[in-house]
Amino acid sequence: MLNKLKSMAKQAKAKLDNPKLQKFGQSCVKLCQTTVDKSCSLISVAAKYLHKLGISANMISILGFIIGLLAINFLAMSDFVAALICILLNRLFDALDGALARHTKVTEFGIFLDATLDYVFYAGLIFGFALANPYENAVAACFLLFAFTSSACAMLAYAIVAYKNNSRQKLEITKSPFYLGGFAQGFETLVGMIILCVLPSAFLPIAIILGILCFIKACSVVITAYYNFVIAQRAPKE
Repeated sequence: MLNKLKSMAKQAKAKLDNPKLQKFGQSCVKLCQTTVDKSCSLISVAAKYLHKLGISANMISILGFIIGLLAINFLAMSDFVAALICILLNRLFDALDGALARHTKVTEFGIFLDATLDYVFYAGLIFGFALANPYENAVAACFLLFAFTSSACAMLAYAIVAYKNNSRQKLEITKSPFYLGGFAQGFETLVGMIILCVLPSAFLPIAIILGILCFIKACSVVITAYYNFVIAQRAPKE
């Protein structure tokens, strides 16, 4: 059995070392990067046009949020295609309001509004999947919502203390050696929601995986907070 596993591992390694496969992977990465760059350029152009029309970033945030809320209704109706369209449009508006804010002025209220609407939007999507199939999805949705709320509360509590201490020492969460970067944040959650719209029958395992990632994120923020607010502040005195 062990020899068979070793043989399978060697075969897998040989396939990964295949120049054609590596070239294909590099092409995919380059294509993705080009797509992202072009998308950012188009969003920037659209933001400039909206700025000339006198449309504010906060207006775009609210409009995108309203579109996102429609996804809850479509999820409850098990119309996952329409829900996916609303989700993608919401994320497009989220990118657009950020680009528009950079063309004008980034305000503290704008940052607050954007973050709040994002959290409510994602929580609403979880509620929508529960409504789609209450008998099978309700418990998993409750677990995911519990985990998501734990992560969100940890992040927001950290932000409050960091903002309070900002007058003397700027505390950046990314500077902690224990912080997991963008782990279990917007991008991973969005990918999970897209997969759920494509494969709604897989809600239970995906919800559990996302929930575990959210709990890991909450724990990492607690450790980060202890490092930055306790250990890091002791260092200069020692």
